[in-house]
Amino acid sequence: MVKSVLVSLFLKAQIILGFLFFNYSCSNVSIENIISGQTMGTTYNVKIIHSTAIENIDQVKFEIDSILVDFNKQMSTWIDDSEISIFNKTLSTEPFKISDEFFHVLEQGKIINQLTDGAFDFTIFSLAANWGFGPDSLVIIDNPQDDKIKQILSYTGSDKIELDYPFIKKTNPDVQLDLNAIAKGYAVDLVYGRLQKSGFNNLFIEIGGEIRCSGFNKDGKNWVIGIDSPIENSSQRIFTTVQLHNASLATSGNYRNYLERGGEKINHTINPTTGMPVLTDVLSVSVRSQNCLSADAWATALMVMTYEKGREKINIMDNLEAFWILSDQDGNLNQRYTKDFFKK
Repeated sequence: MVKSVLVSLFLKAQIILGFLFFNYSCSNVSIENIISGQTMGTTYNVKIIHSTAIENIDQVKFEIDSILVDFNKQMSTWIDDSEISIFNKTLSTEPFKISDEFFHVLEQGKIINQLTDGAFDFTIFSLAANWGFGPDSLVIIDNPQDDKIKQILSYTGSDKIELDYPFIKKTNPDVQLDLNAIAKGYAVDLVYGRLQKSGFNNLFIEIGGEIRCSGFNKDGKNWVIGIDSPIENSSQRIFTTVQLHNASLATSGNYRNYLERGGEKINHTINPTTGMPVLTDVLSVSVRSQNCLSADAWATALMVMTYEKGREKINIMDNLEAFWILSDQDGNLNQRYTKDFFKK
């Protein structure tokens, strides 16, 4: 009798433990909720890892799209009536009121401009146009003459824009803004912030190759991000991978965005100091940072610098790591990276 009771109790315990294990397992199932769309002339992709499929995922997508639409109305030079386009067209040197997000980007851009000795600069709009890049790019057959570049350089420089919240002001009526090297990164940060406030912690957000991740992927592991090979038509599309946990990654390179003129490749990365497209053995730079705004801007700045100077700059910065792909005289690819770039 005693033995029978003990067996019965044992079986009940097993059933209870099995039930608890089943519930625990179900509550920890990770569902990958994917949202994608178009913005800024490119695409965006969002992955939200959650214990269940998100019932109101259409509402979440609507919120993301709303953020990006508002963002474009502020900082897209491809929209004629955006804040930045109106500011660029005006020849007034009177204070011009802008939105908080726009002001924040300029404020951070000025800081990065100083830290990079001018390698990052948000006033290269006119230079880019005269070389054939951007919404106001000129239909040109020949490269701009030296005297034209010299003229544009006279009103190029982040110091030509004064900030006095919520106003900005030109010190020269001809200066124009270009935020292509920082805006996408900040847009990623804005989407990330909104989703975190909504209670989502395991996130992957990518806009045009600029990425921010938090938490873990659907397998409960760090996010694995591929860095593209800078060689066109290469059989090896991914050059290497890096794991991200609560970090951002942005990559800049000249291997896709360039023009050909007179048999010569014209890189889209313009040196703000010389006004010339960059000629370099640096094919691409990937920057790892806590926020994507910084990663985006620094990736561009490091494309302007030599590898040696860029590494020197990154080594004295907190919370920044970088990965370079270089080409030697024989066309062989070499990689260089700071010591904690691949740190998990």
